[in-house]
Amino acid sequence: MEEILELKNCLLHQEYDRAFSIVEDLEAMGRQDKINNLESFLVILLIHLIKIQVEQRVTRSWKLSLSNSLLAIQKRNKLGKKSHYIKQGEWDEYILECQFEAILGAAKEVFEGIDYQELEKLVDFEKLIVVSNELIDWTYSKNPREIIEAIDFKFPVKYY
Repeated sequence: MEEILELKNCLLHQEYDRAFSIVEDLEAMGRQDKINNLESFLVILLIHLIKIQVEQRVTRSWKLSLSNSLLAIQKRNKLGKKSHYIKQGEWDEYILECQFEAILGAAKEVFEGIDYQELEKLVDFEKLIVVSNELIDWTYSKNPREIIEAIDFKFPVKYY
């Protein structure tokens, strides 16, 4: 809010260079806020992919969390009709940044709770990146129903 008042003051006093600088700062803050929001859904996606990989099983609630995370990423990543905050193929750095937070979250749940350092030894991080990118790519090419159907197909729940 302070930046808006400063912007108004700059415009009133015809300080256009300073006003332009404030607009750029506001734009950067808005973009970072969107990316932070996308990262929070990415962490949830990674937590469930880690659980699936390590426990070698899938539950309906995990699939639902995968679907919800992907749909939230799809909805929040749009910057206009054809542009995105994070472009397709540029997710690796975000996946790498979010991995540790996802490990901490998954450690509480995998095998009813294990030490995060033990969990790190069990995760195939290369495979996690490949699968994460595959699922995130769907958010650029599939509609919500197709994403849910693709999750159902890729992660079948087995009944014993």
